[in-house]
Amino acid sequence: MSRRTIFQILRLWCLIVAVSFAIWYIPRSSFFPRASLGAVLHEETSEYSKIRVRGDDQKRHLLFVSDVGVEQLQSTIDLENPGQLQVAYTKTLFASLLFKQRQERVLLIGLGGGGMVRFVEENLPETSIEVVEIDPAVVRLADKYFETREGIRVTIHTEDAFDFVARQHEPFDAIYLDAFLRPSVDHDPDGKTARLKTVEFLEAMKNQLVRDGVLACNLISYRRTTPNDLKALREVFATVEQYEVPGSGNVVVIASKRKVKRTEEEWLRAAEILESRVPALAFQKFVADQKP
Repeated sequence: MSRRTIFQILRLWCLIVAVSFAIWYIPRSSFFPRASLGAVLHEETSEYSKIRVRGDDQKRHLLFVSDVGVEQLQSTIDLENPGQLQVAYTKTLFASLLFKQRQERVLLIGLGGGGMVRFVEENLPETSIEVVEIDPAVVRLADKYFETREGIRVTIHTEDAFDFVARQHEPFDAIYLDAFLRPSVDHDPDGKTARLKTVEFLEAMKNQLVRDGVLACNLISYRRTTPNDLKALREVFATVEQYEVPGSGNVVVIASKRKVKRTEEEWLRAAEILESRVPALAFQKFVADQKP
């Protein structure tokens, strides 16, 4: 067999591996969006993203579209049951309640269609919500197509989260970060690296939390920046637990300002109590599924 033939075989093998990797991590809806997520109801390009809304009279989906046309699902809401979380990783984000059960004041960074806002409104009646979303188009579409808007317990701030957390606010019990942890550029005007900026951002969020407050954030396992993000989280917070979300490529991280140590029985008991209060999520199964 000639060297050229061997090279061609290796190149074909690499191509097969690359395609297999893409199929594994990109949701099937990215390949067959019309069949799985419904017709396009709206599309526009904002200052920050190309945004597409799909769905029907019952279910709505907010997607961001990449430069090569791949759809990335951001939010799903069932308009008939808006308090039910539809996206797997968002359910895991609320494992934060196991670390701090009473969350009277929470901050959500990243709005999307507002699935998490609607969940909190319906299932945590004692909780007030502040949301920070940088893109005014997302805020407008969340209102128009997903019925997510400000109310008695919901305040929406249209600004950059980096600026918002730099100012002091009344402390939050929990912060839910469903947006990019890092700034979109490698360096800020002062020449500091994005990783250092990440540590600064984490410190700023930590300073916005009560003494036993928690941060819940969504990361993507295969992004090259994720290992550094996890390292930065461990530098800033006393407790950092990460949970793989099966079949999604998402990694949910729950970080606490204080050390959290419990036996398996204590975690299960906490899950039982919490599930009796918030039956919409299967906390006991979640705890039982975790491996040491």
